[in-house]
This record gives sequence, C-alpha cells and structure tokens, in this order.
Amino acid sequence: MPNLFVYGELRKWGSKHDSLNKAACHNSQCWVNGALYAVDEDVPVMGEHPSNRVYGELYEVTETQLQMIDQMMSGFPDSLYQRVSVQVSFDTEESKEAFIYKADASLSSRCTLIPSGDWLVYQYLKHHFIRYFAYGSCMDKERFRQANVAHYFKNVEGRGVLGGFRFQFSRSTDDGGKADLVEKDQEKVEGIVYRIPIRATSYLYRREGVYSQSYRPAIVPVEIHGEVHQALTFIGMEKSPETAPTALYGREILRGGENYLSESYLQMIRGKIHHLQG
Repeated sequence: MPNLFVYGELRKWGSKHDSLNKAACHNSQCWVNGALYAVDEDVPVMGEHPSNRVYGELYEVTETQLQMIDQMMSGFPDSLYQRVSVQVSFDTEESKEAFIYKADASLSSRCTLIPSGDWLVYQYLKHHFIRYFAYGSCMDKERFRQANVAHYFKNVEGRGVLGGFRFQFSRSTDDGGKADLVEKDQEKVEGIVYRIPIRATSYLYRREGVYSQSYRPAIVPVEIHGEVHQALTFIGMEKSPETAPTALYGREILRGGENYLSESYLQMIRGKIHHLQG
C-alpha cells in the first residue's frame, strides 16, 4: 500500500481529513524539504526549497483512496497540485518514500510564506486565546515572574496528557539536557495546560529558541479532564542522546509539576534525572 504525506487540510483537525477514511497514521510529526505557502490565506500549497521543512503526517492509504484524493486535488483552479514522490523524514533519522501533493507551477504573488512550515500552527495562531501545553521548565512559574509575564499564564486549565509521545532530555545544550518530545506509540507525556492570549506566544517563541531553530511550534491533541483539545507546544528540532539536565533545570520541572502531574509520572522524571546525573 502506498504512503501519503499530508501537510494541509488533510491533516488531523483539517477540513478534508475525513477524505482519508480512517487510514492508518504512521507518524504525526514528520517533515519533507520544501516551503509552505498559503494561497489567498486559506489554501495550503508546498513549493521547492532545499533546506526549509514542511511538517505533516504520514498515512498508509489504499490505491482507491489515492485515486479519490487525486480527483479532489485536481478540482483546484490553475492545476495547483501535482502528485510526486518524496522522502519523508522522522526524528529517528529514518526516512520513508511517500506521495505528496505540491505546487504544479511557479507560485504566484497571491501566496504568503508560512515560516513555521506547519499549517496547523498557522491556523491555530489566528485565535485570540489558545491552549499551551507545557511539559518542561515552563510548568514552573518562577521564570514567568522574573520575566514579568506571569499575567499571561495565570489561567491554568489543569493537567494535560499527550498520548503517543515520550518525554526525553534529548535537546543537548551547553547548559545540560533540555526537555523534549519524541513520538513513541503506547507512551504518554503529562504537562500543564494554560489558556493564554495570543500575544504571549512572542515570549514563548523567544524562550524556546524558535528563531534560532532550537525548538519549533507544533499543535498536538492533549486530553484535559477527559476531553481532547488542540494545544500549542514546542518540539526539539534536532535530537541527541539523552543528556543530564542541570540541577536547577531539573528542580524547575519537578517544582512546576507538583500538584498537577500524577505522582507516578513525577517519579518517572525523578528517576530519569537521577539516572542521567549518575
């Protein structure tokens, strides 16, 4: 069965996702080389770029499903899309060949570049208030107070659970290992969900090193009080073998998670920190 990489409205939460008819999703945070654009603000299309990334999801589809999507894509004006084969990359440094629908011709002046390369992020950040899923040191409010931004993070919705991911210290820096998310079936990550105004994202982008390509914004499905909601979070751009965090960074995570995260999950983090610090 062929693989299909989707980056726009065919993604989960997208308006055309049902067209995949419950196809199996192999990876929800993968990417291809290219640049993402919005045509007239609401139609996503991918163009060529040697080093930028376009993020999306990888599905296994049937030939019948592929033909149906071909027909749907051919309905756009000016032959906007063509189906080609590309290499899809994962955090594990593996790759798979897959079909993708990309721009069929040179992109017009109607197109707006989307710097994040992520259509879900582009759409989600149009809201005035959003949910933010913190799973590392941003669970601790002390640095919010030091940066005079605590008022942005005063609305806490509670504990969030993100399924299909593993918590790791896989962002290696000169200041020790930093918290990160790695896609992994049958595992979960706990964190705190804040409801924040959109203007708070400028602080988060600076703190998370988005502009220096340390972390990238992503939209993930987080369970809160038994219901699943979209939430903004940040995922490390490059993965390294797990590195011990500093004592201060470890304390920030554990202190921030108290009274919100489950005791078993906090114990897992304590054990991981103790093991890495030797």
